[in-house]
Amino acid sequence: MDLRKKLLSGTVIPVVIGISVAVGGVVQPASAAFESENPTAIPRGGDSAEILFAACNPCSPCGPCNPCAAANPCGPCGACNPCAAACGPCGACNPCGPCGACNPCAAADCVVPGMGACNPCNPCAAKNPCNPCGACNTCNPCAAKNPCNPCGACNPCAAACGACGACNPCAAGDDEIELSAAQANAAYACIKGSLKAGYAKSGNEWVQAYQSWTNYAAQPYVSGTHGGRFVNNYANARGSNYGLFENAGPAPEGTVLAKDSFKVKPNGKVSAGPLFLMEKMAAGFNTESMDWRYTLILPNGRILGTTGGKDSAKMGFCAECHAVMEDQDSRFYLDEDYRRQ
Repeated sequence: MDLRKKLLSGTVIPVVIGISVAVGGVVQPASAAFESENPTAIPRGGDSAEILFAACNPCSPCGPCNPCAAANPCGPCGACNPCAAACGPCGACNPCGPCGACNPCAAADCVVPGMGACNPCNPCAAKNPCNPCGACNTCNPCAAKNPCNPCGACNPCAAACGACGACNPCAAGDDEIELSAAQANAAYACIKGSLKAGYAKSGNEWVQAYQSWTNYAAQPYVSGTHGGRFVNNYANARGSNYGLFENAGPAPEGTVLAKDSFKVKPNGKVSAGPLFLMEKMAAGFNTESMDWRYTLILPNGRILGTTGGKDSAKMGFCAECHAVMEDQDSRFYLDEDYRRQ
C-alpha cells in the first residue's frame, strides 16, 4: 500500500470524504470537524476534504519538518543525515559529531573525559538506542520501531522522560562522583576560565589575580564542607606559609586564601560553583571570625555576603565552621593525598 493510501485508510487517519456532519445545527464538512479536534490537521484546498498533517508536524510523512522527508537535509537520503556516508562521525551536520552544534557533548560544554561518551543518558553514547549513529538505529528517526521516533515513547518531550526523568541527560544526579587526578585536572582546565569570568562580575578585587597564585592542591578534590563540590586551594604570596600546612603557624595580615569550585554530574558535565574567599584583616577586625573576612561569590558574580559588610550574617556559618580549627588560625588543610609537593 502506498503512502497516500495509508493516509486515507481507517488504520491511519479516519477520513470521510464528501460526508458532512451537523454540529449545533450547522452542517460542517468532516474535515472541519476533524480539524477542530486535531490541531495538527489541516484540510487540503479545493473540493477535496482529505486531511493532511500540519506542515511542520515532525511526524508528517510529506512535511518539510519531517526528519525523513526527502527535502529535509536530515532525511535518509540527505547529505546531512547523521547515518549517511557523506556526513562522517566528525561532520558538522552530524548531531553526534564532536563539533556538531546539536551535540550536547560538543566542546562548547565541559565534560569530564571518559564519562560523557559512556553515559547511557548521553544522546551520543554508543549504547543509547536514541543515538542517531548507534548500531541499532535504523537511521530513520520516524521509523515505527525507532525509539527516536518523534511520536515514540523515547521522545525527550514524552511524559515518560520529563525534565527530572532518568532519560534526561541534563537531570541532576545525587550520586557522588569519583574522578581520577587526570579527570579532575582536565575538568578544571576546561572550566577555570568561565569560573573567573563569572566571579569577575562581582567586582571583587581578588578575582582577577587569584588563579595566578600558588594552588596548593595537586588536583581538585571533593570538599564535604563546601557542598560536596570539587575545590582548589589558592593562597597569595603573603599567605605562602599555607604551604607548610600544619606547621604554618598564624597567618600574617594580608593573607588571602581562595577556593573556587565546580560540580560534576553523572553524565560528566561540569558546572560552576561558588568562590570562597578568606582574607586575614588587621587585629581587632572581628574577634568572632578571628579577624578573617569571609566572602562568598556565586558563579554569576553575585556576592552572597562578606564578613563586616553587606549580608555579613550569611557568613556566620563560615566563621563558626572554621573556628573549630582555632589552633591552626581557622585554616583547614587538605588531605595529604591531594597536597602539591
